[in-house]
Amino acid sequence: MIIERANQEDFSSLKSLWSEVFSEDPVFLEHFFTVRFASEHIFVARKDGIIVSALHALPAQYLQGGTIKECSFIVGAATYASHRKQGIMGALLAAVKQAYNHPITLFPAVRPFYEANGYYTTSSVLAFPLEGIEASSTASIPMDIEHLDSLYRTEHALHGCLLRDRKAWDFLTEGYQTLCVQNGYAFISGGKAVETCASDETAAKELLALLASNAVTEVHTLENAFLTRLLDRKKAVPIPMGMSTDTSMQGVYIAEQY
Repeated sequence: MIIERANQEDFSSLKSLWSEVFSEDPVFLEHFFTVRFASEHIFVARKDGIIVSALHALPAQYLQGGTIKECSFIVGAATYASHRKQGIMGALLAAVKQAYNHPITLFPAVRPFYEANGYYTTSSVLAFPLEGIEASSTASIPMDIEHLDSLYRTEHALHGCLLRDRKAWDFLTEGYQTLCVQNGYAFISGGKAVETCASDETAAKELLALLASNAVTEVHTLENAFLTRLLDRKKAVPIPMGMSTDTSMQGVYIAEQY
């Protein structure tokens, strides 16, 4: 087994691996490999010259204490079924950690596996049932990426967050239903507001009313958020978020992104 970085000629093989392991929507797959493929940041395991496992360590940054710092964010960690439970992905993770002198981050599909490979959960959000909120008669408003990013950074100013470039925001707004009020937004998936931001109490109230009018049943938010003050804290359930190889990132918000 050879562990190494990918090369440009691996493009089709890597797409095939991702497609088979994740049963990916072809439109998303094509989009991801068009805008995010960078062979120098992809680590592969080859057996007899054939890629059997791979991961993409996307260059990323995070904001902590008012300072922007470098990191990598792992996506697409995949191994063909015939080669699982042989320690291959663990070897790839070790190779990534050794290759960079900054933290490696990810949003786990199987948290215990990554814990066993030296990753720590950096933060959590609170999940609240959306109850007793009067629905709004107003519709979601348009919002540009710059405003979304500003709200996101403000929401996470206390403990920090993984930063998002324009491509990451595009993936999120295209992949999730996005509901917006003047100073707040929410990403909706399966009837749940899985990410919420509101910069003041008025925005929090308007956002909750908008969520109620869109049949959202659950709201995920930060412990210190304006939204939390308007919901029943006794019914909150903590949900772990992303992970890092570096415990100095404790508190930094890491969500799934591409």
